[in-house]
Formats: sequence, structure tokens, C-alpha cells
Amino acid sequence: MIARKLMALLLAAMMLCAAASAEENTGAKPVLQPTMIPENTFVDLDLDGDGVTEKVYWKDMPVDEYSVRCVVIVATSSGSMLTFEPEYEYTTCAYAADLDGDGRAEFLISGDQASSDYITYCLHLFNGRIEPAMFADCSRVNYNRGYDKHGYGEISAIEGNTLTLSGSQDILGTWFGKRAFTLADTGVFEFADDGKWVREEIEMDSELWEYLGLVTIVKVRYTAPDGSAAELPAGTRLMVTASDKQTADFVTDKGIRGTLEISPDDLSGWGFYVDWKPESQVFAYVPYAD
Repeated sequence: MIARKLMALLLAAMMLCAAASAEENTGAKPVLQPTMIPENTFVDLDLDGDGVTEKVYWKDMPVDEYSVRCVVIVATSSGSMLTFEPEYEYTTCAYAADLDGDGRAEFLISGDQASSDYITYCLHLFNGRIEPAMFADCSRVNYNRGYDKHGYGEISAIEGNTLTLSGSQDILGTWFGKRAFTLADTGVFEFADDGKWVREEIEMDSELWEYLGLVTIVKVRYTAPDGSAAELPAGTRLMVTASDKQTADFVTDKGIRGTLEISPDDLSGWGFYVDWKPESQVFAYVPYAD
């Protein structure tokens, strides 16, 4: 049950939103450039592409002294009030953009679902309902199939019709990578990359190498960038730079690059096989987050 304090704040926001919706909101113009939408602010967005704007408002509202709950409120031109509650511990950012140039604004909102697990919703208005667009699934689990009502990761860039999300992955350790999506004509976000989570190498400073670098304890076969077979000696320190959960690109502290063959460890339900051996038999330590 929603806490009384949350309900009071929600009702107050709805009253404000209702007053705002009484203003003239016709003649909507397409959102041409991505625009950050601040918390506790009414914005005019055409969420259904009918040429008439809706009043959109979002806020992280306290449930109790320990937690908050995000609420998105949409006031339509007819005076109806719609709400949507993303599954967040707290919201990190919100944007409006017409990604596919169809005159309908996408309302994009990212937040932390639990312990640095960020997800992104894209909200539209259909037949008087707030509907989240579907995203191709690419979460932290070993197998990703089908689509979900949100994208895994936090918004890190919006360029044209391409939305880039940044999220954590548990692939030979826990690290943050990025995936790109485009909004297709079907209204679904499809992958717009080569299928790999890509790590920001610029963030790999000496401290990260020291504490999160993987050190081989046996010889490990890999594929060199030219496609030839090669081998890393024991004692090699490396960092994963990209992965599709079937292969893992890496760079060593000496600048050697290559690709490891990996596969999920289905027997233990956690981790990966590397060069046909459990990762614990390949590396001295694999730094997963708790």
C-alpha cells in the first residue's frame, strides 16, 4: 500500500498538474533535439503524435525515511490524469526526444533499480494509456532472449535515433559497458551495434588495473586481431574491453589485444568457462561485485 505521505504528495502534484492542463496546449511542435527534463517541472510533450501536447511531470517521492518512489504524471488535453511508476530506488535522469522524427515525443527516464542496476523506460501515450516501449533484452543474466518493457542500463548518450545505455555486466568480473539501440518503425528498440557490451578504456587507470585486472595462472589461448591463434603466458595481467557473453575482447597491461573464447558456466550457475576451463582455474582472482 502506498504510504500516506506519498499519497498526499501525489495528490498535490496531480492537482497542480490538473491546473496546468487547463492551459492552452494545442499546436505542438516536434521535439527535434534531446532535452533533459528536470524533476518537479511541468513540460509540454506530444506523447501520442496527435498535434496536441500533454503536460508531463515526474518526481521521486518519499515512501518512508529510507526509500523513494518515482511517479510520472501525464495530464491530457481532455483533463484526464495518468500515472506511471518506474521500478526505481531513485531516478538518475529524464529526457524528451523525437528519436525517429515522427512528431511523437519519447519520454525517456532512467533510474537505479537495485544496487547500481540501472534501467531505462521510454514512455508513449496510446489510447489514453501510458505505455512503455519494448527493448531488446540485454541484462546481466547469462542468456538474454526476447524483449522487455525497459532497456537495461542508464542513458549515456542520445544521437539522432540512437540511444546508448550504460549498465553493469558480470562477465569475467563486474564492469560497466555500453550498448546502442535504435527505435524501429515497429515502436520497439532494437540493437544498433555488433552485439557486444563495450567498456570505456579511458577509465582504465593504474588503480583499476591494480585491483580489477585479471591475472592468468595458466597459459590461455586467444585469437589475435589478425585472426591468428596465439597464447598468453601465465602471469599476464589483462582487462576485458568488450563481450557478447560468447567471446571477450581484452587488452593486457603491455598493450596486447585479442579475443578469448568464453561460455557461461551452467553447472555452477555463475561465471564463465575460458578456453574450456572454469574461470577460477584460469585467473588468480575474478572481481565480481557482491
